[in-house]
Amino acid sequence: MASFTYGDRYQYLQLLNSEVDNGQVKMQAPQNKRTPLTHVRHSSTSPMHDVPFSFEPVEPLDFEALILSQLENPELESFQYLLDFPKEDVEVTLAPREYRTVTSAEPNNWNNLTPQVRSCVETYTKDWLMVTRRNQKCSTESRRKGLKLPLQIFECDESFNLEMQGLQSSVGSQAGEQQTEVPELFIQQLLQPSTLEEVDLRNKEKRQSGRLMDMCALYPPSDEEEAGYSRIVPQPPCGQLEQRLQLHFLELKFEIEIEPLFVILALYDLKERKKISENFYLDLNSEEFRQIIQKHDEVSSYFKKAIFSITHSSSEIYLIIKVDKVLQQGSIAECAEPYMTIKECERAKSKEKIGKLRFQAASFCQRLKSYRMPFAWAAVDLLTLTSTSGYQNSLDRESNSEGSGADMRSQSLDNARSIPLSRPTQYSLHTFNKQEEDKLSDEDLMKFIIDEKKTSTLLRRQRRIPGVFRFEVSQVNEAPSFCFDPEFLEVKPSNRENTDLTLEVLEFPVSGLSTPHTTYRNLLYVYPQFLNFSNRQGSARNITVKIQFLDSEEPAGVLPVIFGKSGYPEYMTESYTPVAYHSKSPFFYEEVKIKLPSDLNKKHHLLFTFYHINCQPKQSQDIPEVPLGYSWLPILDNGHLRSGSIELPVCLEKLPFLYSVSSNSLDGLKWLDNRKTVFKLELIPVSTIYPQDRYLEHFFSLCADVGEHHSAAQQTEALKEAVSSISMVQLKEHVRFLYVVLDKLLPLLTLSSRMTTEGALVSKEVFKVLITIVNQLHESEEMMKDSLGRNQSLASYIHYLFSIPVLHESGVTESEKYATTKPEGVTARHKMRLFSSSDPEMQTLKPSAPTGAGSSLKPSKVFHEELAYHIVFTNGKMRDQVYKNLWFFCELLIKSMSQYLSDTDRWKSPPSLRFPEYFPGIIYTLVNIATEFVKHQDPDITDLTNLSLGFFLNDLLSLMDRGFVLRMIGHHYKELAVKDDKRSHLHDRRIDFLRIICSHEHFVIVNLPLTASFGTQDHHNQSENVSTHESTVEIFKLSRKFRQRHFLIGLLLQEIHNVLITDSERLIRREAVSLLHCLLASHDGDQRFWSRRMKEKVAALYLPLLDIILNSLSQLQNMADFDNARSKLPKFHSNARNASSLVITSPVVPASTNRHSSSISWFPGSSSIMSAEVTQTLLFCFLWVLKNANESALKEWILGLPAQQLLSLLELLDLCVSAFEYEGHPSTEQISSVMYRKSRDMKLQLEKTIFGTAGARREMMKRREYPGIDKVFPGMNMGLHEKLRWRKDLTQWRQSAGSDKLKLELEHETLINGNLTVETNLIVLDTLELLIQLSSPMVEFKPVVAGVLKVLIHSLSCNQSSLYLKNCFNIQRAIVSKFPEVVFEEDSEHLIELCLLLLQRCTSHFESTRLQASASLYLLMRQSYKAHFPKTKMYITLTLASLAGKLSNQDKQCLQKSLGMLLTYLETDEAMEGSSFPGQVEELLQNLNGVLCDTVKLQEFPQDVDMQIDLMYRIAKGLQSYVDLRLMWLRNIMMKHVERKCFAEAAHCLVHSAALVAEYLNRVDGSVHLPMGSVSFQNISIDILEESLVSEEIFSMEKEDIWTRNLLSEEGLLELLDEAAELFNKAEFYEMVYEIYKLIIPIAEFHRNVKKLSIIHGILKETFDLILSMDNKRMFGTYFRVGFYGSLFGELDEQEYVYKEPGITKLVEISSRLEEFYKQMFGKDRVEIIKDSSPVKMESLDPEKAYIQVTYVEPFFEEYELKNRVSNYEKNSNLRQFIYSTPYTLNGRAHGELSQQYKRKTILTTLHAFPYIKTRINVIEKQEISLRPIEAAIEDMQKKTYELAKATNENPPNLKLLQMVLQGSVGPTVNQGPMEVAQVFLSEIPNDPKLFRHHNKLRICFKDFLKRCEDALIKNKGLISSEREEYQSELERNYDALKHNLRPFINRRNPHLYVTACR
Repeated sequence: MASFTYGDRYQYLQLLNSEVDNGQVKMQAPQNKRTPLTHVRHSSTSPMHDVPFSFEPVEPLDFEALILSQLENPELESFQYLLDFPKEDVEVTLAPREYRTVTSAEPNNWNNLTPQVRSCVETYTKDWLMVTRRNQKCSTESRRKGLKLPLQIFECDESFNLEMQGLQSSVGSQAGEQQTEVPELFIQQLLQPSTLEEVDLRNKEKRQSGRLMDMCALYPPSDEEEAGYSRIVPQPPCGQLEQRLQLHFLELKFEIEIEPLFVILALYDLKERKKISENFYLDLNSEEFRQIIQKHDEVSSYFKKAIFSITHSSSEIYLIIKVDKVLQQGSIAECAEPYMTIKECERAKSKEKIGKLRFQAASFCQRLKSYRMPFAWAAVDLLTLTSTSGYQNSLDRESNSEGSGADMRSQSLDNARSIPLSRPTQYSLHTFNKQEEDKLSDEDLMKFIIDEKKTSTLLRRQRRIPGVFRFEVSQVNEAPSFCFDPEFLEVKPSNRENTDLTLEVLEFPVSGLSTPHTTYRNLLYVYPQFLNFSNRQGSARNITVKIQFLDSEEPAGVLPVIFGKSGYPEYMTESYTPVAYHSKSPFFYEEVKIKLPSDLNKKHHLLFTFYHINCQPKQSQDIPEVPLGYSWLPILDNGHLRSGSIELPVCLEKLPFLYSVSSNSLDGLKWLDNRKTVFKLELIPVSTIYPQDRYLEHFFSLCADVGEHHSAAQQTEALKEAVSSISMVQLKEHVRFLYVVLDKLLPLLTLSSRMTTEGALVSKEVFKVLITIVNQLHESEEMMKDSLGRNQSLASYIHYLFSIPVLHESGVTESEKYATTKPEGVTARHKMRLFSSSDPEMQTLKPSAPTGAGSSLKPSKVFHEELAYHIVFTNGKMRDQVYKNLWFFCELLIKSMSQYLSDTDRWKSPPSLRFPEYFPGIIYTLVNIATEFVKHQDPDITDLTNLSLGFFLNDLLSLMDRGFVLRMIGHHYKELAVKDDKRSHLHDRRIDFLRIICSHEHFVIVNLPLTASFGTQDHHNQSENVSTHESTVEIFKLSRKFRQRHFLIGLLLQEIHNVLITDSERLIRREAVSLLHCLLASHDGDQRFWSRRMKEKVAALYLPLLDIILNSLSQLQNMADFDNARSKLPKFHSNARNASSLVITSPVVPASTNRHSSSISWFPGSSSIMSAEVTQTLLFCFLWVLKNANESALKEWILGLPAQQLLSLLELLDLCVSAFEYEGHPSTEQISSVMYRKSRDMKLQLEKTIFGTAGARREMMKRREYPGIDKVFPGMNMGLHEKLRWRKDLTQWRQSAGSDKLKLELEHETLINGNLTVETNLIVLDTLELLIQLSSPMVEFKPVVAGVLKVLIHSLSCNQSSLYLKNCFNIQRAIVSKFPEVVFEEDSEHLIELCLLLLQRCTSHFESTRLQASASLYLLMRQSYKAHFPKTKMYITLTLASLAGKLSNQDKQCLQKSLGMLLTYLETDEAMEGSSFPGQVEELLQNLNGVLCDTVKLQEFPQDVDMQIDLMYRIAKGLQSYVDLRLMWLRNIMMKHVERKCFAEAAHCLVHSAALVAEYLNRVDGSVHLPMGSVSFQNISIDILEESLVSEEIFSMEKEDIWTRNLLSEEGLLELLDEAAELFNKAEFYEMVYEIYKLIIPIAEFHRNVKKLSIIHGILKETFDLILSMDNKRMFGTYFRVGFYGSLFGELDEQEYVYKEPGITKLVEISSRLEEFYKQMFGKDRVEIIKDSSPVKMESLDPEKAYIQVTYVEPFFEEYELKNRVSNYEKNSNLRQFIYSTPYTLNGRAHGELSQQYKRKTILTTLHAFPYIKTRINVIEKQEISLRPIEAAIEDMQKKTYELAKATNENPPNLKLLQMVLQGSVGPTVNQGPMEVAQVFLSEIPNDPKLFRHHNKLRICFKDFLKRCEDALIKNKGLISSEREEYQSELERNYDALKHNLRPFINRRNPHLYVTACR
């Protein structure tokens, strides 16, 4: 791009100056002519259709004027969130700085700090100044957070629902599977007279009930789409590390325990050959050993946990563990020998030897406790450390698998799967390597590890020390309890309940850029490495080095700044290195950590004292130390902190005073090797206040000089030198001190406002340095960037630390931070508005200031103005770098502008007056240059610039004149709207820019949503271009007026319009539609717009979208064309239940499971067809507008549509139904498949991240395109042509979740999908209802209604929830009612499709759906009754026939229930009672049942005879209109009963057959001698009248010779009757035989068949004789109540039956029979018998089991019945009521004390009377009677009395029965029973008056009982022989005793009762 030369600037300024001279100051706005700087001519000869924009660009209205007029309108006060930006919208706050530690890290002494140190510390400790917009989060909050959705019940999820029994009932009230209405009441509501308007209103209320307000929560934009274009608040500059591992050390144990051992741990990177962490010192010794070595005056701390940080992951990071011990005599090999030779199992044998070793060790510890020696070491691969399988030393070749280095690395890769750790993992080391005296350095150890990995044979033979070092590894996700940082500062939060101390280990990053310093830290690590004393004479072998830090040579100068180890004080004054035994040239591995003072000076130095340690005590020496020499090192080198490797000589004599600062004092000293360097060490400073770069250090000092000098020349000179220094600083040092550098550099920009021209030139150079630093940081691959590409460190600085810079010079007050202007200086300010002192070339153009008061005005030194000038007037290469990193400078501008407004209290001013008039011109110029940069520069570098400009203008909307900002937005947008094949990327830039602009939290206000409904007066003569009112139709058009008034929305909608109507790239379409989607989602998530009125105002802005999408119908993809997995007409929808509900087709992106996925599909056709994803998103936006728009406006829009457009609208709604069809709940197999694929891919993904083989973050966030994909894969037109972006919810790149977690996620996703389907379909219903309401007045309404019906039928064919189906059926019924001529017309296919779908829904397993579908089917028949009923019946019959073969048994059952509902509706429909409609419907239902029953369902129950009989009975019942078929099925039932020897039931089958034949003969013939239909059979069975329901169609069938068999004849009747009589005789129902022959005799008499009569009367005689002889001996049957509970029973679940069992059948027999039978059917462990007869509580039952409750019942008769039922036969025929008793107590137990013993009598009423066609009959009614304890006692006594009376009056007498009953009444063992009853209930008069009569009745019962006992004794005495007299006497004595004991209770009368009676 061409540079902005001086000539250009000169012309530009001359132009502005000429305008000033004319006295007119005009802001250069985008709508006016552009300056030569930004003027670019374009010529195009391409046709119009090639131009992407068909709209003429417009300019926005005067925004501020319109807002002002809105605020003055009192009618708009209720729309407070739509009027204007709220007050105090932007907030500038100073927040206390956050620290990780409880106390902040600060210098101990602030007084003596140098300016350099002070400035660094101030940067690290100053509070955070933040600029926030209060409402910015309103539209960006997560829409799914805390989202509570009702569970929508879908039938395709039934298999899942069955696994969760009770789920439907628990959540049904929320989701639509509501408590099913009573069919009678439901149909009555539908049939009650109502106007069509009332029905529509009622249906609308039901649809709107419980609707979700935030629709976009169900279909949110992807996380990447939202986050990719939003500025995430950067992390605070707290220095928090990301990847950290905590090691909890549990045990260190060797084969023998004889002495204390000390552990040192650190991390090493073998790849870099570098130590990457400081040492962690661990003391796991026992208290016994600790007391040996601990000094009594020390306060010790023991850390048992360490946290290691890993910033740069590597494949070769090792944890190296070194073990030291107390110094003792002997080499390392000699000391380690006992540990390798003595085994733990041999302790008993070696007890004496171990004791000797312990004694020796104790003596050495007492004398040499301060000195250490090396002992052992081990290394653990970090990947093995974090693997759950690692429990051995990673360097132990014997334990690890053998193989090559590649094999080892492969093993490491396998272990990498466990990073990050999901749970704490224990790790154990079992062997250690012995230390070697000559290989103690870190280099030697790392070389050993590398060689060991190469399977060396020599290394294999090395002996190892057995031992156990056990620790636990876990990942640190939050601040641990009671933790300290590397400087021993307590980390927040702290929890002292945990006694284990945790220490954070400081990381030493590998070479490369690190993160900026954010806290005060001043540490120095000293590493003694090597000492050569080989040339020193004397004993110098056991050498140690004592290290001290001093601030002077005096003894008191030793500072306690050395960090203590675990078990030692926090700070110490000295540190000793371990001793290499008998080595004169030892290597060291000691690390000395020093806390440096903040005020270092030249006196501070390190002192090294070298000692020989005598291991054996000597008499001449009290201490073991023998001084060998001294050395020292000043800590500063010319003010610079020393670092790196250093070699020092050793002085052999004691050092003199001032040895460290005066070279004269060293004369005459004796040095080792003639002062050669024999001692080598390394210094590693870790300081945030002392830079290692001397140039940076010089820069800091010069910056301090700039603030101190008052002379401008001196300041300029210092500034020039500072700029020269900062330019030489290395980048990594820039990064470390980035925040300090910026704090120093930014204030220097404002120097030009008060310096000479030379100073201005220097200021310009300062800005260039700033540009260079920012550009270097941006281009560095090692620096972390956010999703927008911003450097995170710079972003954090701007957000938290940057504030308007002020130089610290004397005389400058707080008010002088900003430019002050007096009224007299206004003219001067106008002239100087663009004359920046930053450009020396402009100085000659400055007009002189006027005299007077204005002459003393200083030039402006406001930071944001100076910064803007610098940005605008930068040229050349620097200018490109500025605009490449424009985000940094724009954010600096925004924050400084905000702080300026806050400090000057200008927020209250109108936006147009907040800044000087010249400042907008600067901003406009900046935007113009940025626009040209985006247009003409390389696309790779302009993406971030374009985004930065968007965010800049977005921010300016909250600060400046919004009309001016909108014009700049329009200008930039227009400039990017260029059709140029070479610059096709501008389409992306344009949409990205729009996305950012539209993300403003006040986007709705900016679009003036209130101006569409009221007039505004323009204060700038623009009213002639704007009408005061917009018509309703105009608001649906993307007109010029609309785009002017709603400017940003206009830009967005015209973008949508153009990408849809033109053959745009799919990627462009996707981005544009995605932007629209994100915008709508932001409105839904904004609580300010949640009210209906607000939503309508917002939706009004998007009304033109309806026309845009409608006109693009041909380009939308119909997902019904290729989605074969979904059920579509005419396919049966229940197939979806058996199909897979969720199919994952891609290892990365689930296809079809997530509605946002962009799967690869293969479609023929034009490339202009949109992808499935874009189509679905666009349709969602379309539905969003329909949902939230004003209903009246929608009606006006629909009325204004042409007929063809109306049909297009219906087609569009049909597409919406297909696009959002529900796809079902994931199956267990599918979840397992996803889990397998995730775990399979995790290894490769983690390897790339950990080993750095690929930039994981870069790969995830990088946006890729696939150009030319159509050429490579011609059929692949959609998926890969889309822009692929990372989505954390779709990609497999995330931590592998457990199967339970994944299942929960998928279930939640399914829940959301279900609610989305419901909501979208309800919106479609709302729109269809509007079309129906508006189509009535239309002339050509039939096509519209037919289209509506088509959409409705389509929606019914899809997977829908029960809630939606309820509303859909309401609309369907309304359409049938309003437009029957459309539904029933001859050439319409809608009727048969509707019949098919209604019958399909009648098979639903949900009762609520069946209720609705059957009601619709019934009303459809009712509506067609007058004209089209035959046709309707035919269609229903045909469709049912087509479905019958496809139905499962459960579907058939559901359909039968639905048909039963039709009967219920018919019975409830009183209006149709007088017509033939009921009969025809019943006939139709019979036919339908006949079709269903002609299936092979009977084969499913080959062993269940009861079920077979029930099924055959139902088949016969359904075929009542088909007499021959009914007779056949009745005979089949009869044969089943004969096989079971149930002769009575078999006879009843024949009786019912005979009654059916008699009914037919009576109607056809009417002969007198024949029975008069079924009425004549009533004496046999009271249920026989059901055979009188014979249809009239029978007669027409007879005339047409339909009946082929001779069944319906007199002979057939006689045959049936004779056979029935024979079976009744076998069943011992002799009275029934007589009743049968009573019907046969008239027929025989009519035909004079005397022989027949003779036979009949002979049979009757025998029958009567049998009655006389066997009356009381016949056992007609035993009855049991059987209840079935559990879903395993199917339709029997919760059903109760009364079973008739033969003769004497015991309860245990029927229970065992049923239990065994159902165990064979369901499984032995799945069937249980409920022992008691108490009511069953379903919630307490196991849903996986089947429960059977069997109870013995007796026939029950009312008192009036007993008068007519005298004989035994009469008491066992026509039985419909049965009774059983259940004892209970109030506390829940069955039995208790007599006073608490209640009794529940349950009376059951069956559907039919026994005996019947079946042996089990349904219980249809249950009545319960509860008896109080006294009433139960009365009943028991009455029963005993009745048994006595019956036995006494038996004729002939039954002595055995009499004695048995008598013994049970007066025997001594049972006397206590009646006696206890009397004592409990008759001992006292009850207090309750209600019990008086019961008390008296019980007393009378006892009297009657004693009387019956006496009668029985007398009767027994007369019957017994003489041998039984003694037995009689015993009975009499017992009776007398009982009578005597009962006399007091019997004679006690209740006086209250008699008093009452007297009164």
